[in-house]
Amino acid sequence: MTKSGSKRHLKRYMVSKHIPVSKKEFKYTVKPAPGPHAADDCIPIAILLRDMFNYARNMSEIKRILYERNVVVDGRVKTNRKHPLGFMDVLSFPKINEHYRLIYLPKMGLRTVPITENEMNVKLCQIKNKTTIKGGLTQINLHDGRNIILSPEDSKNQSYYTHNTLKISIPDQKILESYELKIGNYGFVTSGRWMGKHGIIEEISSHGTKKTRTVTLNTSEGEKLVTLYRYIFVVGAESPSVTIEGKKIKVKANE
Repeated sequence: MTKSGSKRHLKRYMVSKHIPVSKKEFKYTVKPAPGPHAADDCIPIAILLRDMFNYARNMSEIKRILYERNVVVDGRVKTNRKHPLGFMDVLSFPKINEHYRLIYLPKMGLRTVPITENEMNVKLCQIKNKTTIKGGLTQINLHDGRNIILSPEDSKNQSYYTHNTLKISIPDQKILESYELKIGNYGFVTSGRWMGKHGIIEEISSHGTKKTRTVTLNTSEGEKLVTLYRYIFVVGAESPSVTIEGKKIKVKANE
């Protein structure tokens, strides 16, 4: 018997820990579409509109909101209710002038925090890989699926390394600033026990590979945390360059 491919539906008991839906209220939920973020590390737009913001009561209302082009993600209008939203994505509702950024919160996973209108046009992206393409140009591959091709001058004058963070403008993807994963910069933990914690990078272990090396963070509360090197996402030089804290959006009690 041949394989039938991946299934188009998703049962609630299989949903990601980031999705705030009751696992016993109904049988199925919205399955994230293939996109810039992994299925277990994202929230579909439909879940966010219905279960987190309470802007819609059912899927019919969600479709109408989207088809009227009321939802903008990273500077581009989205009409797919299954489009996945992930870490550092910028979500905007232009008609009501509300803007949010998705970040990890301790013991909660992906959630939204309000941002100002000045921040809606910038985004932080981590460099995951670099490749050389036709013509000897350098292409940077970012954590949200973006690819930026550097000009010959930038390839010679700038040094972009994996695990570094780029501050870019959206949607045109112009590089505004670059932050290196080094001691003294501000780091954010994206996975593991300390997910959602953040602070100044105090120490980086010199032994082992980048998969086994550890980083020590000093938080604003005076707490020292040790996590893996690959779990650190640099969000600024000495302080966060974007909003990573704020009043959280209240979700339904069925979380």
